[in-house]
Amino acid sequence: MSTNLEAFGHFHIARRANGEPVEFQRSPKEVVFLAFDSKIKRLVELHLLKSGEAMNATEKRSALDRAKLAIQVRGPSFMRIFEAGEDDSVTYFAGNLNDGEFAEDYVERRGAVPSVTVFCLVQQLLDDLVELQSCSRLVSRMSLVNPLVTTLEDTFLHLRVVDYGLSDKEQVDGEQGMRRLVAECCGLLFLLLTGQPYEGQNPDRFPALTCLPTNLRTHLRASLADPLNASLSLEKLRDDVKEAYATLVSSIQVRTSRKHLVVTDSLQPQSKLQDLLLEKVPVAELLAGRFTVANGDDVRRYPFTIPALNAKTEQPLTVHLLPPSRIVDKGQYEAVPLQMWRFNAERHPNVLRSLSLWENPDWTFLTEEREPGFPLSRLMADRLTLNPPEVLVLLRQVRAGLEQLVECGVSVADLHPSNLLLRVGKGGAMQAREFERLMQKRLDAWPPFLLKLRAHTTMRSLYEPLIVEGAEDEAGSADYRNRTFITLAVYLLTGERQAGGVPKFSEMVSDPLAAYLREAVAASRKQGRAPTPADFIEAFEKHMAPADSAGRGIAAIMGAERVALADMESAGAVSDFDDDYSDSPDHLLSDGSKLAGQPSIRDRKDQPRSSFGLLTWATVALMVAGVAYWLFFSGSEESKPPAPPPVAIDSKPATVAHELAETGARAPLTSNAEAGRNVQTKLNTAPAEPKVPATKPPLVEIKKAIVPTPAEAAQYKTGTPGKP
Repeated sequence: MSTNLEAFGHFHIARRANGEPVEFQRSPKEVVFLAFDSKIKRLVELHLLKSGEAMNATEKRSALDRAKLAIQVRGPSFMRIFEAGEDDSVTYFAGNLNDGEFAEDYVERRGAVPSVTVFCLVQQLLDDLVELQSCSRLVSRMSLVNPLVTTLEDTFLHLRVVDYGLSDKEQVDGEQGMRRLVAECCGLLFLLLTGQPYEGQNPDRFPALTCLPTNLRTHLRASLADPLNASLSLEKLRDDVKEAYATLVSSIQVRTSRKHLVVTDSLQPQSKLQDLLLEKVPVAELLAGRFTVANGDDVRRYPFTIPALNAKTEQPLTVHLLPPSRIVDKGQYEAVPLQMWRFNAERHPNVLRSLSLWENPDWTFLTEEREPGFPLSRLMADRLTLNPPEVLVLLRQVRAGLEQLVECGVSVADLHPSNLLLRVGKGGAMQAREFERLMQKRLDAWPPFLLKLRAHTTMRSLYEPLIVEGAEDEAGSADYRNRTFITLAVYLLTGERQAGGVPKFSEMVSDPLAAYLREAVAASRKQGRAPTPADFIEAFEKHMAPADSAGRGIAAIMGAERVALADMESAGAVSDFDDDYSDSPDHLLSDGSKLAGQPSIRDRKDQPRSSFGLLTWATVALMVAGVAYWLFFSGSEESKPPAPPPVAIDSKPATVAHELAETGARAPLTSNAEAGRNVQTKLNTAPAEPKVPATKPPLVEIKKAIVPTPAEAAQYKTGTPGKP
């Protein structure tokens, strides 16, 4: 294929400084160019299958069929494909621009990766593969030998598959394809854990492998020794990796595996894009004298965004590097909307202001105001999904920002999460730690914050996939803005960008709201049918509210039903004596069924008994114990008054309980609540002090009761001091 190619259909091929096309290394059987798609206004990777050579009809049909299946794939572990087709007998597909470092280059540069990080990375990759394995035609030809090590929002490490194997013949034996995937994944584990590719080495010679749990060690050894007979189950390998991860962390950290993927200086993969797009451009020299680059832990390592200070005014700002005209023609995009001179900071608080634009044939950089905060995409990378009340708070501010942009004369607004900035916090040395705490809280628990929309172009805006697929002529239309608004709301609730098919919501989204959102998504796919942001927010809030006026809590969201107030009252008035007469005819209706709220003995045999009867009998036991102590352990008759006989004591609680039991045997209670009131009434009428006989027993009888026997008196005389 000619290297002087300047355009391929509606794709404009990017050029180096010497005029050669910019190429990527992705698959050994593909030629990959950096190109600009004039339809969607994005930088893309243009893959020419079979190195640009013609394919026969069978191979071409198989490749295009699998490419159409790949277009529906949305997982972060796979390269996003936008379009596939044929042009001048050359089969091609276009995907999003990926930045990062291949796994082998990454390990060769920095060495082995910590085990916890490796298990988290591979577990995420296997989760996406297991979810996609139902499409065996596509998965069976993917290559996991050398995936790309990239980052999510410049914060979390991630593995991405960039070789779909579309140039290869379709796998006839599906089982053999799954065995190959398991063997390649085990080879990837060997590479990351040991720091070197597998070339027939004995796994038992590496301490990083011998300390693995038995299941994973056995699985790894068997798959590497004989790839053709490797396991068929990706789920089994994923479970073994999860087990190995669980042995290294506490039970609390098992659910927060992403925290082990936070990018540090030692884990940061190198970026290739800056060298390719800004070849021989002295970025440091351009910024010197104008800006002072900010340093600190809170500064993200994105190659085209540089936090800085104005060298003269000390104003905080962000410098965005834009590609030169040899990469993207300046006529293909507008860096700053022409009507932004209408911007007023007081009237348009939800709009992010651009400060200056510097252009040159070899470079372009744009500056914008910098305030404490972070983009919405960073919050989504940490939280994954948001709750409906949080989404409603954000949507109201997005709608306000869209209205303010119209006042500024801006009709096109890219609502990509990376272009929505959350202005929150106070800045300072503790800013990074403050942001980490905020991301763990609900938005309604945050301090007051602003959501700002970016109207100008950045490098991320030029190569991040659009949140809504649309043509160039739709970008400025009101219908396109409506579709984008709906898609943004669905993305915040599901965490799936550009989700195909019917969106799947979590249990925190109520059924009426989920049904309405599915209807709105279906309507947005038809021209002119998408509701406006105002109507969508009104319906969103309406379907979020409960069907009754009592309010909707977490129990209702989780599917619990309302309980009648009468049933709630009767539940707390269960008597201890219901078991004696609960099957009485008074408790049955005319048709033989039980009264509402009146359980039978069979229904209540496993229910806990009430504590009222236990309290009554405990009181009686304490009084009897006190009398026993008085009788047998009292002192001499001169120092202490004589104890009354036990028969003279009238135990009122016992009498009340006995009387109630007899009464209950004669006539059953009409209800549980009435039983509780009867017991309480009788206790309230009982005297506070026990009755004492009016006449005391004769003193002579008491003396007889305590005079020792002759044998005891003899014993006392022989050696018991202090006794009479």
